[in-house]
Amino acid sequence: MSAGSRQTDDWHWLWDVYIAGVCLVAMATVLLLNDRAPGNMPVAIAALTGIIVCTMTFGRRVLGAKDFNWHAVAFVSLVLGLFVLGLCAATAAVAAIPAMYPLIFATLPLPAALVVSMAVTVTPLLIALMIHGTGWPNMPVAVAVTLVGVVAAPVIGTVIVTSVRQREKLAALVAELAATRAESARLSREAGAAAERERLAREIHDTLAQGFTSIVALAQAVEPELDNDTAAAKRHVELIRSTARENLAEARAMVAELNPAALDEGSLPAVIGRQCERLSAETGVAVNMRSDDELPLLDMATDVVLLRAAQEAFANIRRHAQASRVSVELSRSDGCVRLSVADNGIGLGDQHTEGFGLRGMRTRAAQVGGIMSVTPTPGGGTTVNVEVPA
Repeated sequence: MSAGSRQTDDWHWLWDVYIAGVCLVAMATVLLLNDRAPGNMPVAIAALTGIIVCTMTFGRRVLGAKDFNWHAVAFVSLVLGLFVLGLCAATAAVAAIPAMYPLIFATLPLPAALVVSMAVTVTPLLIALMIHGTGWPNMPVAVAVTLVGVVAAPVIGTVIVTSVRQREKLAALVAELAATRAESARLSREAGAAAERERLAREIHDTLAQGFTSIVALAQAVEPELDNDTAAAKRHVELIRSTARENLAEARAMVAELNPAALDEGSLPAVIGRQCERLSAETGVAVNMRSDDELPLLDMATDVVLLRAAQEAFANIRRHAQASRVSVELSRSDGCVRLSVADNGIGLGDQHTEGFGLRGMRTRAAQVGGIMSVTPTPGGGTTVNVEVPA
């Protein structure tokens, strides 16, 4: 059962208890005042009991209903008929009138409820005049009670209608809030999952995929060397072994959500220097690296961005550049650290489009407040620049 359904059931039970309580008090009043205001007690008590039964059965269908229909008219007519019957049987049954106002205002539209409640307020006085005449000793009391009802009925009714409407709005607001929170939680989970998939894709592309690409290229180079150049084959086999070990270390670090394993073994310039040596050993390309002596200390996240950028640039050189010379520079500039990788290869070409690797490199740089650019190298080739705040 929803919270709104529970609130509606509680509201109906509250009115049931109130109506039943007022009618029971009216029955007691009829019994106690029978000597002063004699009447037909059985009929009056039966009429008041009928009000309780109608409220607890038919009333649940119409009390507080959003749509006004003939069921509401029938219910109000039946209850008011029983009330008038009780009044005609015993004048003291007027004590049940406080139970009539909530039933009227919770069932009928406000304009109709105001008119009906006013008619109900003056009905006891009219019945008293018809039965007892103007000389009835209790007539001043009846007039005073009627005047109080004329003032109180509209106020009570308006308060009831307002409270019911506010309760409905609050229930709708709570339901809307719950739905909004559920939708927000769902979108947050989906966004988190998408971000995590993208992060893992970048990590795999920048580490394992590049390592496996190197292993495949080295294995292809070893095959013709086995018969002609055993020393070169052994050197390439050793490179395959070391690359596989590094890939394994990266995989374990990724599973454990640690920082790149290579950065645990030295400073960023030293790690990039080893990457340069590997590129030269694998491809035969002349790689020259220069690093400023006093680079500002960077946090681990920024070191990772520069390392992954260098790895991606080297991977592109292996696959596409056809370069014979590569220059790598790690320098400081205006509160930033810049990594520049330039080659003298075939360049980007007119139909160049950024692949996953370059997009991932740009995204990584943006995450630490940096920028990445890819430009032609003067004289031919490609230059990759990544600049991050120090």
